[in-house]
Amino acid sequence: MRKFPVIGIVSRFDKEKIFMNMTKITEIGESYFKVVNEYGGIPIGILPVQDIFFTDLTQKFVPKLTTYEKEKLVEVIKLCDGILLPGGSRWYEYEEFICEYAHEHDIPLLGICQGMQIMGYLDRKEKDDEDEEAKAYRNDTKLDHHALGVKYVHKVSIEPGTRLFEILGTTELSVNSRHNYNIGKAKNLKMTAISEDGIVEAIEDPNSRFYLGVQWHPELMDEYDINQGNIIKEFINSCKY
Repeated sequence: MRKFPVIGIVSRFDKEKIFMNMTKITEIGESYFKVVNEYGGIPIGILPVQDIFFTDLTQKFVPKLTTYEKEKLVEVIKLCDGILLPGGSRWYEYEEFICEYAHEHDIPLLGICQGMQIMGYLDRKEKDDEDEEAKAYRNDTKLDHHALGVKYVHKVSIEPGTRLFEILGTTELSVNSRHNYNIGKAKNLKMTAISEDGIVEAIEDPNSRFYLGVQWHPELMDEYDINQGNIIKEFINSCKY
């Protein structure tokens, strides 16, 4: 058992940033590695393995991962005691592969915002289904879920007896919100938190060591809401054994 678990944070290309007009930037948001450090983890980046400008292409135009590329990803995942799937605006197959591998091998995983949407998509997607099914669903409610910079946007109801309830110790929580899409309904994962307007805000696998997704951003709320820090803390602690 490591004293300081290694947490692999999945990195993405930033479509807005180009270094010296020559190369795009692959990055991890500061807030993610900040909270991992704060709660006793060692953050490392998991980089894409394909030499492609991902943000120029939707996933259907990106070549499928090869066996060689999957093997390289597995080698990196094996360096990690846990995986953090961060928020974003578009995802690709390498992120789905990382998420599936972690779940299948019971490696603790925390999905935040788009990270949770990846978990939800994989949960309802059939293994051999090649149809272009919606990866996530556009929010279609009166509540604005994309309120940048607002500390508390709406409340969520948390189901008693779930891992999320054990972590937070409450059935109601006020959260921030900065997403335009949601997972719809989970198929096999447990839906553990619902927003005031009926959007699924958290999912988990009760049979895993730690497999939890939240639609809000606890890493941004940590500075002013101790409950949110408990989500990160519990995730890090689950990676120690």
